[in-house]
Amino acid sequence: MYIDTEADPTEEDIATDPSQNWDYAGALGPTYMNTSLPANRAERMQEVAGGVFSCPSNRYFANPVEGSTNPPPNVNGEPIGSFKRQPMVSYNTIRNFMLWPRTMVDRDPSRPWGPVAPFLEASFDTIGGKTLRPKNYLPVMDRITNPAGKVFLADGNRFTRRSGKITYDIEWNAEAGGAFCNGGPTLPLTQGTNNHVLSSYHTDPRIGKFGYRHTSGGKRGIVINCFDGHSTFISEAESREPDYWWPKGTVIPFSELNDASRMRVAGRLDSSYNYNVGR
Repeated sequence: MYIDTEADPTEEDIATDPSQNWDYAGALGPTYMNTSLPANRAERMQEVAGGVFSCPSNRYFANPVEGSTNPPPNVNGEPIGSFKRQPMVSYNTIRNFMLWPRTMVDRDPSRPWGPVAPFLEASFDTIGGKTLRPKNYLPVMDRITNPAGKVFLADGNRFTRRSGKITYDIEWNAEAGGAFCNGGPTLPLTQGTNNHVLSSYHTDPRIGKFGYRHTSGGKRGIVINCFDGHSTFISEAESREPDYWWPKGTVIPFSELNDASRMRVAGRLDSSYNYNVGR
Protein backbone atom coordinates (compact mmCIF):
# COMPACT_ATOMS: atom_id res chain seq x y z
CA MET A 1 0.00 0.00 0.00
CA TYR A 2 1.14 3.56 -0.58
CA ILE A 3 -0.02 6.92 0.78
CA ASP A 4 1.03 10.28 -0.64
CA THR A 5 3.52 11.31 2.04
CA GLU A 6 3.62 14.88 0.70
CA ALA A 7 -0.05 15.45 1.51
CA ASP A 8 -0.93 18.00 4.17
CA PRO A 9 -2.22 16.16 7.27
CA THR A 10 -5.07 18.68 7.50
CA GLU A 11 -6.38 17.48 4.12
CA GLU A 12 -8.20 14.63 5.76
CA ASP A 13 -10.95 13.87 3.24
CA ILE A 14 -8.81 11.99 0.73
CA ALA A 15 -10.40 8.85 -0.68
CA THR A 16 -8.22 5.84 0.14
CA ASP A 17 -8.61 2.79 2.31
CA PRO A 18 -5.45 2.98 4.47
CA SER A 19 -5.29 5.91 6.90
CA GLN A 20 -1.49 6.13 6.74
CA ASN A 21 1.48 4.10 5.61
CA TRP A 22 1.56 0.75 7.47
CA ASP A 23 -2.23 0.74 8.01
CA TYR A 24 -3.16 -2.89 7.35
CA ALA A 25 -6.66 -2.53 8.89
CA GLY A 26 -7.88 0.15 6.50
CA ALA A 27 -7.07 -2.15 3.58
CA LEU A 28 -8.38 -5.41 5.08
CA GLY A 29 -11.68 -3.99 6.38
CA PRO A 30 -13.48 -3.23 3.10
CA THR A 31 -11.74 -5.99 1.14
CA TYR A 32 -12.08 -9.01 3.41
CA MET A 33 -14.46 -8.10 6.25
CA ASN A 34 -17.22 -6.25 4.38
CA THR A 35 -16.71 -3.20 6.58
CA SER A 36 -17.29 0.22 5.02
CA LEU A 37 -15.05 3.01 6.27
CA PRO A 38 -15.58 6.80 6.41
CA ALA A 39 -13.95 9.01 3.78
CA ASN A 40 -12.46 11.24 6.47
CA ARG A 41 -9.02 9.95 7.43
CA ALA A 42 -9.33 10.71 11.16
CA GLU A 43 -12.73 9.02 11.31
CA ARG A 44 -11.29 6.02 9.44
CA MET A 45 -8.59 5.62 12.08
CA GLN A 46 -11.18 5.78 14.84
CA GLU A 47 -13.37 3.23 13.09
CA VAL A 48 -10.68 0.59 12.65
CA ALA A 49 -9.32 1.17 16.17
CA GLY A 50 -12.70 0.85 17.88
CA GLY A 51 -14.60 -1.40 15.48
CA VAL A 52 -14.01 -4.79 13.95
CA PHE A 53 -10.27 -4.67 14.64
CA SER A 54 -10.70 -4.00 18.37
CA CYS A 55 -9.54 -6.61 20.89
CA PRO A 56 -12.21 -7.38 23.56
CA SER A 57 -9.48 -7.11 26.21
CA ASN A 58 -8.42 -3.64 25.04
CA ARG A 59 -9.92 -1.08 27.44
CA TYR A 60 -7.34 1.62 26.69
CA PHE A 61 -7.60 4.97 24.92
CA ALA A 62 -4.90 6.93 23.10
CA ASN A 63 -4.37 10.66 22.55
CA PRO A 64 -3.30 12.12 19.19
CA VAL A 65 0.18 13.53 18.66
CA GLU A 66 1.51 15.16 15.51
CA GLY A 67 4.86 13.85 14.30
CA SER A 68 6.17 10.39 15.15
CA THR A 69 9.82 11.39 15.64
CA ASN A 70 9.34 14.55 17.70
CA PRO A 71 5.85 14.53 19.23
CA PRO A 72 4.75 17.59 21.21
CA PRO A 73 3.61 17.26 24.85
CA ASN A 74 -0.04 16.51 24.10
CA VAL A 75 -0.95 14.13 26.92
CA ASN A 76 -4.40 15.29 28.02
CA GLY A 77 -6.40 14.18 25.02
CA GLU A 78 -6.76 17.51 23.20
CA PRO A 79 -7.92 16.96 19.60
CA ILE A 80 -5.72 17.88 16.63
CA GLY A 81 -8.10 18.88 13.85
CA SER A 82 -10.45 15.94 13.39
CA PHE A 83 -8.14 13.60 15.28
CA LYS A 84 -9.55 12.94 18.76
CA ARG A 85 -8.98 10.67 21.70
CA GLN A 86 -9.77 7.18 20.44
CA PRO A 87 -9.41 3.51 21.38
CA MET A 88 -5.84 2.29 21.29
CA VAL A 89 -5.04 0.31 18.13
CA SER A 90 -5.29 -3.27 19.40
CA TYR A 91 -3.20 -5.21 16.91
CA ASN A 92 0.09 -4.22 15.32
CA THR A 93 1.54 -5.63 12.16
CA ILE A 94 5.26 -6.39 12.37
CA ARG A 95 7.36 -3.99 10.33
CA ASN A 96 10.36 -6.35 10.16
CA PHE A 97 8.58 -8.31 7.42
CA MET A 98 7.27 -5.19 5.65
CA LEU A 99 10.48 -3.22 5.25
CA TRP A 100 12.58 -3.15 2.09
CA PRO A 101 16.27 -3.98 2.65
CA ARG A 102 19.08 -1.44 2.72
CA THR A 103 20.64 -0.48 -0.57
CA MET A 104 24.10 -0.72 1.03
CA VAL A 105 25.30 -2.29 4.26
CA ASP A 106 26.99 0.30 6.47
CA ARG A 107 29.28 -2.34 7.97
CA ASP A 108 30.62 -3.06 4.48
CA PRO A 109 29.90 -0.13 2.11
CA SER A 110 31.19 -2.05 -0.90
CA ARG A 111 28.56 -4.78 -0.55
CA PRO A 112 25.18 -4.25 -2.29
CA TRP A 113 22.20 -5.25 -0.19
CA GLY A 114 18.96 -5.48 -2.12
CA PRO A 115 16.99 -3.09 -4.32
CA VAL A 116 16.15 0.52 -3.64
CA ALA A 117 13.03 0.83 -1.48
CA PRO A 118 10.03 2.17 -3.44
CA PHE A 119 9.63 5.00 -0.92
CA LEU A 120 11.75 6.09 2.01
CA GLU A 121 9.30 5.32 4.82
CA ALA A 122 9.43 1.60 3.95
CA SER A 123 13.22 1.39 3.91
CA PHE A 124 15.33 -0.29 6.55
CA ASP A 125 17.63 2.75 6.45
CA THR A 126 14.84 4.92 7.85
CA ILE A 127 14.23 2.61 10.80
CA GLY A 128 17.96 2.47 11.56
CA GLY A 129 20.03 0.03 13.57
CA LYS A 130 22.63 -2.59 12.62
CA THR A 131 20.32 -5.59 12.26
CA LEU A 132 20.61 -7.08 8.76
CA ARG A 133 17.92 -9.09 7.07
CA PRO A 134 18.82 -11.74 4.46
CA LYS A 135 19.98 -10.40 1.12
CA ASN A 136 17.25 -12.17 -0.86
CA TYR A 137 14.35 -11.04 1.33
CA LEU A 138 11.64 -8.71 0.03
CA PRO A 139 8.23 -7.92 1.58
CA VAL A 140 6.29 -10.48 -0.46
CA MET A 141 4.62 -13.64 0.82
CA ASP A 142 6.75 -16.15 -1.06
CA ARG A 143 9.90 -14.84 0.68
CA ILE A 144 8.55 -15.93 4.10
CA THR A 145 10.00 -19.40 4.54
CA ASN A 146 8.04 -20.39 7.65
CA PRO A 147 4.62 -18.68 7.51
CA ALA A 148 3.28 -20.72 10.44
CA GLY A 149 6.06 -19.41 12.68
CA LYS A 150 6.24 -15.75 11.62
CA VAL A 151 3.96 -13.08 13.06
CA PHE A 152 1.81 -10.85 10.84
CA LEU A 153 -0.34 -9.34 13.64
CA ALA A 154 -0.04 -9.39 17.42
CA ASP A 155 -1.58 -7.80 20.49
CA GLY A 156 0.24 -4.57 21.16
CA ASN A 157 0.27 -0.80 20.90
CA ARG A 158 2.54 1.71 19.25
CA PHE A 159 3.51 4.81 21.25
CA THR A 160 3.45 5.03 25.04
CA ARG A 161 4.87 7.76 27.21
CA ARG A 162 7.11 6.65 30.04
CA SER A 163 4.40 7.89 32.39
CA GLY A 164 2.07 5.23 30.97
CA LYS A 165 -0.11 7.50 28.80
CA ILE A 166 -0.83 6.10 25.32
CA THR A 167 -0.60 8.23 22.18
CA TYR A 168 -0.97 7.65 18.45
CA ASP A 169 0.70 9.11 15.37
CA ILE A 170 -1.59 10.99 12.99
CA GLU A 171 0.91 11.62 10.18
CA TRP A 172 0.50 10.28 6.64
CA ASN A 173 4.09 9.08 6.34
CA ALA A 174 4.26 7.27 9.71
CA GLU A 175 8.00 6.80 9.31
CA ALA A 176 8.65 4.48 12.27
CA GLY A 177 5.48 2.43 11.85
CA GLY A 178 2.70 4.82 12.77
CA ALA A 179 -0.28 3.72 14.83
CA PHE A 180 -0.53 0.28 13.21
CA CYS A 181 2.99 -1.15 13.09
CA ASN A 182 5.54 -2.34 15.62
CA GLY A 183 8.96 -3.97 15.73
CA GLY A 184 8.12 -6.82 18.11
CA PRO A 185 9.14 -7.74 21.67
CA THR A 186 12.86 -8.20 20.97
CA LEU A 187 13.71 -4.51 20.64
CA PRO A 188 15.67 -2.68 23.35
CA LEU A 189 13.42 -1.20 26.02
CA THR A 190 15.11 2.21 25.93
CA GLN A 191 13.99 3.30 22.45
CA GLY A 192 12.14 6.55 22.03
CA THR A 193 12.36 10.32 22.02
CA ASN A 194 10.68 12.95 24.17
CA ASN A 195 9.89 10.39 26.85
CA HIS A 196 8.21 8.05 24.35
CA VAL A 197 8.74 4.30 24.48
CA LEU A 198 8.54 2.90 20.95
CA SER A 199 8.20 -0.76 21.95
CA SER A 200 4.88 -1.72 23.53
CA TYR A 201 6.29 -5.00 24.90
CA HIS A 202 7.93 -3.43 27.92
CA THR A 203 8.81 -4.95 31.28
CA ASP A 204 7.59 -1.78 33.03
CA PRO A 205 4.11 -2.76 34.37
CA ARG A 206 2.71 0.66 33.42
CA ILE A 207 3.57 0.01 29.77
CA GLY A 208 3.84 -3.74 29.27
CA LYS A 209 0.17 -4.27 30.19
CA PHE A 210 -0.92 -2.59 26.93
CA GLY A 211 0.68 -5.34 24.85
CA TYR A 212 0.53 -8.30 27.23
CA ARG A 213 -3.23 -8.24 27.76
CA HIS A 214 -3.94 -11.97 28.15
CA THR A 215 -3.09 -14.75 30.60
CA SER A 216 -3.02 -18.52 30.22
CA GLY A 217 -1.90 -21.04 32.81
CA GLY A 218 -1.01 -18.21 35.14
CA LYS A 219 1.34 -16.62 32.61
CA ARG A 220 0.76 -13.30 30.87
CA GLY A 221 1.26 -13.14 27.14
CA ILE A 222 -0.09 -12.10 23.76
CA VAL A 223 -2.15 -13.53 20.94
CA ILE A 224 -0.30 -13.71 17.63
CA ASN A 225 -1.67 -14.18 14.13
CA CYS A 226 0.84 -15.81 11.78
CA PHE A 227 1.20 -15.50 8.01
CA ASP A 228 -0.47 -18.88 7.46
CA GLY A 229 -3.66 -17.50 9.07
CA HIS A 230 -3.67 -19.31 12.41
CA SER A 231 -3.74 -17.54 15.79
CA THR A 232 -2.35 -18.72 19.11
CA PHE A 233 -1.37 -17.53 22.57
CA ILE A 234 2.31 -17.30 23.48
CA SER A 235 3.69 -16.40 26.90
CA GLU A 236 5.79 -13.29 27.49
CA ALA A 237 8.91 -15.45 27.77
CA GLU A 238 8.14 -17.15 24.44
CA SER A 239 7.44 -13.79 22.80
CA ARG A 240 11.02 -12.69 23.44
CA GLU A 241 12.26 -15.32 20.95
CA PRO A 242 13.53 -13.34 17.90
CA ASP A 243 12.53 -16.01 15.37
CA TYR A 244 8.85 -15.04 15.58
CA TRP A 245 9.52 -11.46 14.56
CA TRP A 246 12.23 -11.55 11.87
CA PRO A 247 12.73 -13.29 8.50
CA LYS A 248 14.89 -16.40 8.54
CA GLY A 249 18.55 -15.48 8.02
CA THR A 250 18.33 -12.10 9.75
CA VAL A 251 21.49 -11.20 11.69
CA ILE A 252 20.75 -9.36 14.95
CA PRO A 253 23.61 -7.85 17.00
CA PHE A 254 23.38 -8.74 20.68
CA SER A 255 23.23 -5.01 21.45
CA GLU A 256 19.95 -4.67 19.54
CA LEU A 257 18.08 -7.15 21.73
CA ASN A 258 16.40 -6.31 25.04
CA ASP A 259 17.50 -8.07 28.21
CA ALA A 260 14.71 -10.66 28.07
CA SER A 261 15.59 -11.58 24.48
CA ARG A 262 19.28 -11.74 25.32
CA MET A 263 18.50 -14.33 27.96
CA ARG A 264 16.40 -16.22 25.42
CA VAL A 265 19.25 -16.52 22.90
CA ALA A 266 22.07 -17.03 25.38
CA GLY A 267 24.37 -19.77 24.10
CA ARG A 268 23.16 -19.38 20.50
CA LEU A 269 25.31 -16.42 19.36
CA ASP A 270 27.87 -16.57 16.55
CA SER A 271 31.54 -15.65 16.86
CA SER A 272 30.74 -11.98 16.17
CA TYR A 273 28.26 -11.89 19.05
CA ASN A 274 25.23 -11.81 16.73
CA TYR A 275 22.06 -13.87 16.80
CA ASN A 276 21.17 -15.53 13.49
CA VAL A 277 17.45 -16.18 12.99
CA GLY A 278 17.36 -19.88 12.14
CA ARG A 279 13.75 -20.82 11.43
